[in-house]
Amino acid sequence: MKRFAALVCLFPLVLGLGSPPARAGEVDEDAMDFAMHDAVYTTFHEVGHMFVSEFELPVLGKEEDAADALAAVQLLGPDADEDWGNALISAADGWYFSAVKSTGNGVEELSYYDDHALDIERAYAMVCMMVGADSDWFSEVAEAYEMDTDRQEACAGVYEQAATSWASLLEPYLADGEKGETVTVVYDDTEDYAMFRDALESRGIFEDVARRIETAYLLPRPITIRVAECDEANAYWSAEDAEITYCYELSQSMYDMYINDIPE
Repeated sequence: MKRFAALVCLFPLVLGLGSPPARAGEVDEDAMDFAMHDAVYTTFHEVGHMFVSEFELPVLGKEEDAADALAAVQLLGPDADEDWGNALISAADGWYFSAVKSTGNGVEELSYYDDHALDIERAYAMVCMMVGADSDWFSEVAEAYEMDTDRQEACAGVYEQAATSWASLLEPYLADGEKGETVTVVYDDTEDYAMFRDALESRGIFEDVARRIETAYLLPRPITIRVAECDEANAYWSAEDAEITYCYELSQSMYDMYINDIPE
């Protein structure tokens, strides 16, 4: 799989004061790419939650960690899109700089009780998965994160374990040419985040995920991926509604992070 690694630069954070919602005509293309890459990763993470729920899969440990691993396996697999490696890099970078920002405010800002691992742990875990899957392409990323050679070599086993575990759990639900239930993408109207709606729709991010999932697996019921305003920067799976929701505010948040919090 061909990947173009946009390597992180580990320098002290230059914190901004935040920015208003981006408007059409004022687009920072690098920031938009960063936000869109994160949207790819985030959607596959929520697909992990959907698989656990819809297929009634066992989870040993935190479900959030399992969903992170599923996203990595999907994005690093042999039939992955050539740009999906960059989605993982952006996700790791986002967690890294979020952690640096939080740590700068003191350890009391860290949510030790959260369902998710700490952002810094998620960042390094994701880099380990990347270099474990393809040491040639991702060694520079691991080196930028100052991951030593022994750990990089050990990451091959970490990735293989995750890939094998998920493949084993999902094997009974593979479509193998059969037609299962469909995944529908719905974009809610928005004025404040119209630029992000246009970018998400034009890139076909959710449509690509939907097509991949509905053709590869026999889903027990129709699934919706809804893109909406949520009054928070978030994404989540609802088993009750059989719906993955991606919030426009999350694109805005990642866009702002790139501009304000990530060093040039």
